[in-house]
Amino acid sequence: MLFDKIITLSLNPVADITLYVDGFIMGSENNVTSELYDSAGKAVDVSRVLQSYELANTALIVAGQENSKRYFERLNDEHVRTRVILAPGRMRENISIVTPDGTFTRLIRKSPKIRQRTIDELETALSEEIRPATLVVVAGAMPEGVTDDIFCEICMFIKDCGGTVALDTRSATLENVAKIQPWVIKPNFEELCMLVGRPLESLEQIKAAVKQLADLGVRHVLASMGAEGMVYGDGKVTYKADVPELSEIKSTIGAGDAALAGFIIAHDYKYDPKRSLQFAAAFGTASCLVEGTNPPRRISVAMVNNQVSVYEI
Repeated sequence: MLFDKIITLSLNPVADITLYVDGFIMGSENNVTSELYDSAGKAVDVSRVLQSYELANTALIVAGQENSKRYFERLNDEHVRTRVILAPGRMRENISIVTPDGTFTRLIRKSPKIRQRTIDELETALSEEIRPATLVVVAGAMPEGVTDDIFCEICMFIKDCGGTVALDTRSATLENVAKIQPWVIKPNFEELCMLVGRPLESLEQIKAAVKQLADLGVRHVLASMGAEGMVYGDGKVTYKADVPELSEIKSTIGAGDAALAGFIIAHDYKYDPKRSLQFAAAFGTASCLVEGTNPPRRISVAMVNNQVSVYEI
């Protein structure tokens, strides 16, 4: 099934502020030499990568109204189409401090609480935006106010409207996954262990966990393993993608989001699962070569893609 419309749903967007310092001493003043401001959050990151490959999409964003002006100005600069539901409170701003030797310290702020009125507005927007053959990417940790039941309700509402769900959130549970039966789910290694409720200490155990998710009705399971690559399964076949070692890593934030976007782009290109996994792994790896949460460069994706090896396990 090809999708004729893509929506990314962000209930917990974040402004990622990266501060580069010439040295960092706790309890002292530290000079900032340069900084980056990225309009981010997992779903928004997917939108930004899709847009960079000219794959049209709409970022449906629930945002705190007090400090979101700059956030949407940046998305506008990147030509990301948005539909915004403003809610009381402040949007999250996460602050990363990077020293010259690459040491990375991140301060993660708490998200604002989502109220029922906002969820009602969201469902109205979804009903207006979704049509048959619409893919809705539900990504990112759920904010306060969105319980497991409400999260599941939103995903089922998307399906009731005729949409198809893609999931990339640590807020998902096995019970929810079985109900939602998403088209694709993209956990990282830690999230995969949490989902199946056990440690995974070998490739065979990872393969079994991926198959367990597929057996719940997930069409495509895409598990990202950082420097160890990715594992894909659809219940019938399992593939492993090995990625090249990078000589210099600028940032790993957003690598999983880029990988999911790469998988969606590959589907739009009508690639088979094996080639789609290769493309997703290339996107995730290439995103580590850019600072902040910026989309990977096309030339980097092409270069890495030639070095990704995929084989059946």
